Amino acid sequence: MRTIKKVSLSKMIADEIKDYIKNQRLQEGDKLPSVESLVKQMNVGRSSLREGLRFLEAIEVIQVINGKGIFVKDANVYRIEAKINIENEKSFLLQMSEVRRALEGKAVELAVERITSEQLEEMEACLDRYQHFLETGKRNEASQADASFHQVLYRASQNVILEGIIHSIRDNLDEFWKNPFGIESIFDNSFPYHVTLLKALKERDQQQAMKEFSKLLDVVEQAIHRVDFEGRVSIPPESRGSN
Repeated sequence: MRTIKKVSLSKMIADEIKDYIKNQRLQEGDKLPSVESLVKQMNVGRSSLREGLRFLEAIEVIQVINGKGIFVKDANVYRIEAKINIENEKSFLLQMSEVRRALEGKAVELAVERITSEQLEEMEACLDRYQHFLETGKRNEASQADASFHQVLYRASQNVILEGIIHSIRDNLDEFWKNPFGIESIFDNSFPYHVTLLKALKERDQQQAMKEFSKLLDVVEQAIHRVDFEGRVSIPPESRGSN
């Protein structure tokens, strides 16, 4: 059986408004019904409606002008759907990254003192596989090696409660290693920080280990932020060539 996902009321409201724009063939600049009218038509509370409207406004589907009303900003159904999907995935991954900073960051802090020589060797082997698979274009295998690197790190904390908490959200964490947005190379730039993190662990340098772990997640979050609604990673101006 498939997993049943909970859908928030605000998401249902946003979807309903999106369908209304499509079915009424509204175009950019067309006016939507008033807040009072939408509340009555959908039989929802004003706060839930406003939350749904804020979501649609944030992804530039509508524009709310105080004193004038709600207007369509982007009537292209595909673009609307793509924006919602991408924005939902970005929001999920960024929030999960915050959780990683807390839980995995604590694992790094503990692992500096508790990691065994066998676990250090295991993490190094993971990185060797990770690099090999990246160089040979075997992206799925590279992602699996990356995930294994972090799983050894969790075990190296030698805190069964922390490891259990991390394991309990394993399915959510795995989204980082399943080619989010369908972009296989999205987190390639994080590889060097895996190397420097491992180096700091070997040297039992807690301060440096935490710095390298923070840099790793900084790169991950920057990549997530740069994904546009068509599922492409935009390249920052400073990273582009001069030609």
